[in-house]
Amino acid sequence: MPELPEVEVVKLFLEDKLLHQTITKLNILTPKSFIGDPKNIINNKIVKFTRIGKQLSIYLSNGKILLVHLKMTGQLILMPPLSRGGPEGGGVMLGHPTKFEKYPNKSTRLIFYFSPLSSKRGTKGEILYFNDQRKFGWIKVLTQDELVEAQKNLGRDIFDRQFSPEYLYRQLQKTVRPIKLALLDQHLFAGIGNIYANDALFLAGIHPQLHSNKITLKQAKLIHKSLLGIMRQSVLAGGSTAKDNKYVRPDGTFGKNQFSFRVYQRVGDPCLKCSTPIKRLKLGGRGTFFCPKCQKLPVK
Repeated sequence: MPELPEVEVVKLFLEDKLLHQTITKLNILTPKSFIGDPKNIINNKIVKFTRIGKQLSIYLSNGKILLVHLKMTGQLILMPPLSRGGPEGGGVMLGHPTKFEKYPNKSTRLIFYFSPLSSKRGTKGEILYFNDQRKFGWIKVLTQDELVEAQKNLGRDIFDRQFSPEYLYRQLQKTVRPIKLALLDQHLFAGIGNIYANDALFLAGIHPQLHSNKITLKQAKLIHKSLLGIMRQSVLAGGSTAKDNKYVRPDGTFGKNQFSFRVYQRVGDPCLKCSTPIKRLKLGGRGTFFCPKCQKLPVK
């Protein structure tokens, strides 16, 4: 699943390519993937892009908003005018890394058409495909009030100015769950995923099983600094990929942040600080990586 840095990269790319363009047509191939009346978006111009956590909001000229959540296997394919075939033929893949030989294909759920930039006869506009193998992702048409309601239970976005060490500390005091699981709770913090929770805890020297309400303000400050640091680094690197090296950046190349992983997916490899082999355990069904020496669990 794309995490906050990956969705931020998607937002920045689409903002550069589609801002002020008009949606002229929408083909809905899988009804459950589009929630709302398509008439509310046709012939409306995109005026703004925003993001909170892993959700992307696309604002239209009539006041409506397209809320996009890629979930596990969602991807957006932007096909420039006159391009042919898939990403190798000029298209750009954003989100889940699965490549296809042609678009649309069996995983295509929605197709957005845009007005051409040129007024010349026969000129075509860009096409945006929404692909989703598992059909968990969706795009919803909302009003501003509905968007606020839909996101009211999300915690502060990690890049929000109000996401402070003190806010992080207060949120952690609300639960006795292991700190790793608390960081992944989108109701507490919007945008932290498995990759960044693992590495941030390593940098802060905190064991992933430590109860959240046992975290001190000093430790919260370390986690805060680590989270912001690695997420900003990931955005600059174009996002993260797992060991399969398949996360695709907006320019069609692979994200490079995986080469900066501290503990994530490095089980058995030497710790970058002390050379102790990295260990793995499962918390909440998610793989959790840590250094048993640098991240000791306090004795009760």
